[in-house]
Amino acid sequence: MPKRTALIVPCYNEEQRLKGQAFLQFLAETENIDIWFVNDGSSDGTQRIIDQLSESAPGRIFARGLSENRGKAEAIRAGVGMVLENENYDYLGYIDADLSAPLEEVLPLNALILEDKHLIVAGSRVKMAGRNIRRTPMRHYISRIFATYYSQLLRVHNYDTQCGLKLFTSGFAGQLFATPFVSRWLFDLELFLRAKKLIGEPEYARKIIEVPLNEWCEVGESRLKWTDFIKAPAEVLKIYSRYLGSNNQAS
Repeated sequence: MPKRTALIVPCYNEEQRLKGQAFLQFLAETENIDIWFVNDGSSDGTQRIIDQLSESAPGRIFARGLSENRGKAEAIRAGVGMVLENENYDYLGYIDADLSAPLEEVLPLNALILEDKHLIVAGSRVKMAGRNIRRTPMRHYISRIFATYYSQLLRVHNYDTQCGLKLFTSGFAGQLFATPFVSRWLFDLELFLRAKKLIGEPEYARKIIEVPLNEWCEVGESRLKWTDFIKAPAEVLKIYSRYLGSNNQAS
């Protein structure tokens, strides 16, 4: 049988932003990727919207709901558990509900993960010739300064840990998402540290790959607030203490 991929879409109060037709069109043109929406305890009509989408594409779109808001990290972790219980997927991943990275960007990443040479294939927002990467200059510069800071402190030298599009082999995802994350907002960074600790530095260099996206557009009304940038250094230190502290050195 053809290998299949489950794409998890965490949703929190996305009633007004969710582009349902884009998901339906993507599935009409793609055979081996299914969509798993996880409603993270929304207070609006998000559950109704994803239920309707599930009814429009039975067996291809799945709508699940959490009873309370847990944050993006735990919503995705819950989604991973649901997908793994299904046992129909060789690979899984996640994408932001606002589609700042269009669904078409999943296809080159999926082609790479299907080769079975990598454990993680991650999108990366690199502004370069021929790529349409649009974000405010201030957010870009702050992100790059922050990335330099944490790459030195945590010894995770990915260019863009925070891009909201990543794919995994199902077996490795089961290990990565087995336990709750220390950080609510920087769990992507924590995810890479977990991977490095699980397989070691040499294998990490071979099995984890970043793929520059062709298109990424910063969507208005982002869930990320300026206060999150202020909290970020403390979050990084929490992650450092958990994975690289004196009693818990990475392998």
